[in-house]
Amino acid sequence: MKKYFFAFIFIALFIVSSCNYIEERSTPNVKTLHPLQKNEITTVAILPFKNKSEKKGAEEILRKCFFTNFSAKGYNLLKPEEVDERLNLAAIDLSNLDNEDVYKVGRIVKADAVIFGTVTKCTKKFFGVYSQVVLGAEMKMVDVKSSMVIWQAEHTEKTHSDAIPVSPFSIPEAVVDSSMNVREKVITDTADRLVKKFIISIPSKDFSSPINASVISIKPIDTSMEVYYRVQNGDTLQGISVKFYDDMSRTEDISNANNSVSNETLRAGQELIIPDMPIIGNIEETQQINKKKYKKTVYRVKWGDSLYNIASKVFRDGKRWTIIYDANKSEIRDIKDLPVGQVLIIPLTTPKTDSFKRDL
Repeated sequence: MKKYFFAFIFIALFIVSSCNYIEERSTPNVKTLHPLQKNEITTVAILPFKNKSEKKGAEEILRKCFFTNFSAKGYNLLKPEEVDERLNLAAIDLSNLDNEDVYKVGRIVKADAVIFGTVTKCTKKFFGVYSQVVLGAEMKMVDVKSSMVIWQAEHTEKTHSDAIPVSPFSIPEAVVDSSMNVREKVITDTADRLVKKFIISIPSKDFSSPINASVISIKPIDTSMEVYYRVQNGDTLQGISVKFYDDMSRTEDISNANNSVSNETLRAGQELIIPDMPIIGNIEETQQINKKKYKKTVYRVKWGDSLYNIASKVFRDGKRWTIIYDANKSEIRDIKDLPVGQVLIIPLTTPKTDSFKRDL
């Protein structure tokens, strides 16, 4: 008798895990659609989604699916964790993003456009081996500079199994419990199908447009933080060495830290580790760095920072902001608008002449 019982459990588990799921043929309701001008928008940030359903974590599932699928549209897509970090640095209330100024949010996350998303419905019904998942969402893509809604749509996706519904009491509770991972997968699959239908209607970016990725970044390696540099057209190891160390002799250090890279193997878009580069969390820390050993450091911009304010703290003179600008002029788009999270090279010494001084 016992062996029949376990055989029954095995068969039930097989049915739960192998039944096919049927999606309803439907298309999103696109409320707004404005064609983009060529190269008008390059970088896009997917903001944290809201959740109006009772399913905890549904917004994270949907956001992850959106990030995975949106890359096919050709934009430079910021990683969600990078977006969240910049918003947190600026002390932005993630639960109240709809009421924040779009231009301000765009500046903070360093994006030309932002994606807002809301889970409007997430219900799931499981009766033995039969299941039904209903997932609804509202999405919009907004141009940061103009605050114009480029694309807006809503849709509800339904997925159900093709097995015949049975009573929840028709199989042992242990079998139902063991299929929880399958149930969560059904929700994820439904979210993926929902997102794919959304993505089709979003204007694409020209794939030939230049990628506007962060040139200098700070990333963790094991238990430490390292500085990375994204190679630009025309770069050489000697030029990169001067850029970060003010010293051409550090070329070999860069090569050794990056699998013996050379000028011949250097490629635009390649990320290089910049070894032995001091990283500061607060600009005041520049006063504590050994200036005999280091000529430059790197600093991640915080909300409220400006070239003038940074120069005031580093050099005790805001009019020396041009020193910082000259060290980062290839990466700074607007001298009066430093995006939160941008990593800047901060020179620790000043030129002998004061001819560089200028009001901002």
